[in-house]
Amino acid sequence: MSRTIALTEDLYNRAAELAARDHLSVEEFVSVLLANRVANRQFVDSRAQLFTRADFDQALNRVPDVEPEERDRP
Repeated sequence: MSRTIALTEDLYNRAAELAARDHLSVEEFVSVLLANRVANRQFVDSRAQLFTRADFDQALNRVPDVEPEERDRP
């Protein structure tokens, strides 16, 4: 099955450069990236279902309310 998607010229060219480094066609490169992104999203979603908002809030409450160290500031 094939589908068509619209990309800007710049994005396509950057993808083509990266694909060439991996000895892939642009189509293969984009397909691999998309498959990885879908798998990552499914993993995150499945992990998120293991916890509730209350669990999240409880974890945040354990984080100290202090200013970040100098090395951690933007």
